[in-house]
Parts: sequence; structure tokens; C-alpha cells
Amino acid sequence: MAATGRYWPLLAAGALLLPGAVNPAPVAVSHAAARHVQLAPAFAEVESWVGKAFPGAVLAVGQHGKLLAVKAFGHIDSEAGAPAMPRDAIFDLASLTKVVATTSAAALLYDRGQLDLDAPVQRYLPEFAGTPGHEAITVRHLLSHSSGFKAPGGPLWTHASDRAGILRQIHTMPVGSAPGTTYVYQDFNLILVGEIVERISGQPLDGFLNKELFGPLGMKDTGFNPSPKLLPRIVPTEQDDIYRHRMMHGQVHDENAYMMGGVAGHAGLFSTAADLAKIAQLYLNGGRWHGRQLLKPETVKLFMQAQNLPGGSSRALGWDMPSEKGFTGPLGSPHAIIHTGFTGTSIYIDPDRDAFIILLTNRVNPTRNNAEIFKARPAIHTAVLTALDATK
Repeated sequence: MAATGRYWPLLAAGALLLPGAVNPAPVAVSHAAARHVQLAPAFAEVESWVGKAFPGAVLAVGQHGKLLAVKAFGHIDSEAGAPAMPRDAIFDLASLTKVVATTSAAALLYDRGQLDLDAPVQRYLPEFAGTPGHEAITVRHLLSHSSGFKAPGGPLWTHASDRAGILRQIHTMPVGSAPGTTYVYQDFNLILVGEIVERISGQPLDGFLNKELFGPLGMKDTGFNPSPKLLPRIVPTEQDDIYRHRMMHGQVHDENAYMMGGVAGHAGLFSTAADLAKIAQLYLNGGRWHGRQLLKPETVKLFMQAQNLPGGSSRALGWDMPSEKGFTGPLGSPHAIIHTGFTGTSIYIDPDRDAFIILLTNRVNPTRNNAEIFKARPAIHTAVLTALDATK
């Protein structure tokens, strides 16, 4: 992860052409500035939640291959006199790790014929065998959160002292319902997918992603366990008075991921709004970036489709999709792929509008007890989508 400011002069004009854009036509500054003005009501909506739902935020909006805006709001934390939130702030993405990192890594391996989505998990993780019901759980069940695991009575980290202790609990976790018959969102599923990526690739999850995804996309501010040198740009999360007994800053907020060394399939990734814009554009481009086909279009299409496991579930492969009462609000496209993170992050990728919205906040600062983000997200996404639709 390294700092980069090469995009901001272009952003001052109102829009940035993403290198992987399908139609890389030049944009007149006057038109770009007009689009920035068009987004002004959305910016005002974000600003209205500063101090209520979060101390600060960074919003990125893109459409038709162009990064229309990256705008910062509020402050980097809730302390009096805290610095203003920088546009290149680095956030703990929490569960966005599941899709930006782990699901995308699984898509790469599937694309190369190395991962069978309908293979039993124990084919790739032999230590997963032996518990009744595990033989029927497939990789697809993990990615659609339909594995049927019966959750333990308490957090995994309270019954472990290291990464191996976390994994042992998941490898022997009982099954409460037949795979594919119930949907329950569980971190265990993507932790296992991360382990599968490591077994197939023969590399640590972070190393595989740096080489095969983040590097090719130029996501220089994205990674696990960020360098302490980046602390001035890293957004603090929560004051932890139960486990770490300090303000979490530059280390993963999620307790299980922390015990696993900061690299896990469900949490641990840090990134910026501008970097996430690149992976959003990759999905909108059908897997193509800067003249290179990183994923086949049919693979991207598959991972963006609802799996109906069980019937009526809104889950695609790894990704969620908008539902009637979801965070995207009433204007969310039924074909969009979405995800949120506990720390206050979210990503919305809309193939119908050829657009994306990335909202990164520090809503858990100083405490997770602030639940106003659940009101803020629909309001903000509705405002942005209204602005984008006004230009049709």
C-alpha cells in the first residue's frame, strides 16, 4: 500500500476517466463540472449525516467509465479538533473484504478452471471432513451463505488463541440445516473460501490478491495489515474496551480477523474510495481493465447472478443484491451487486445504470452503538441515484 495523488488534479475538474473504461472518450470539462453540480444534492445529503451517523465519510461515484467524484466529508475521527477527512483516507473495509478480496479471488480461480463451485468443500480442505453434514456443503453454498452451519454460542475469538484455533472451530462446526435450504449470513463461509483460495493457489490470500488482482488494477492503497507509515491517512475505528483495550487504528477492527493475524477471508482489508472505484469498474467492464481481460465476461455475469439458494434469496456469489428494505433504497437496481461492512462501508455496482457508488464511513467511531448508518445509507443512495437518473 502506497500513497498516490495522481488522480486529484483531474477530479478538481469534476471527472476522471478510469483506465479500464469500455468507452474511453474524452470528457469536456464543462460537462464534467455540470455532473459535479448535478451531484450537489447528494453531497448535501451525506453532509447532513456527519456528526449523526458518522464523524466523516468519503463518497465515490462513477458512471459510464468515468469517476465523477471522490468527495470527503467531516472528520477522520470523533475527537474534538480531529483533522478533516482526506479524500485519500484509508478505511478498514470490514466485510467488504468478503467481496472485494475473497469473492474476487474465487472468481479468478473459477475463471482459470481451478475452482469448482459445486465441489464439496472437503475436496479442497480435507480437515473439513468428518463432521456430519459437511460432506454436502459445496463452495457455492459458502459463497451464497446457504451452508447451513449452526452458529456457536459465542464469538470464535473467545475460544481460541490463534489462527489455527479459529479454523479448528469452523472445520468442526455442526450443521443445523441441510445446505441450500436456508440463508444465514455468516463470516464462517468466507473464512473458508479464503482458505480454499490459499490451498488452490499455494499462496497466502494477501499475496495472491496483490499479484493477481490489486497489482494489475493499480490498487496501490489496498491491502491487509497496512504499514504504520500510513497511519495519518488511516481512519480509526472503535475504542475496544473488551479485547484489545485501545482505539483500533491501523489494525483490523474485527476480532476474529485480528486473532487470525489480520488476513482473513471475511475481514481485514484496508482501502480507499478511489481504489475501490477500480474494482467496481472491473465488474462493470465485464472483467476487462486497461486492455487486459482479467476475468471472462461470463464469469463476471455468473458471480453477479442471484443463486436462489434457497429460493427467493437475494444473494449472488459472495455479493448481495438489492431487496425491498435494503440499504440501497427504493431506487436500487434489482440487477446491482452490493455489500456492506460493519465499520460503516458499502459498495453498490449497478449494471443497468453502468454506475457505482462507494460510501466509506467511520460509523463505529468511537462506538458501534451508533446505528444511524442504517438510516443514512438508504437516504444517501437514493440521493445519488436520483442525481444520476436526472441526467438520462
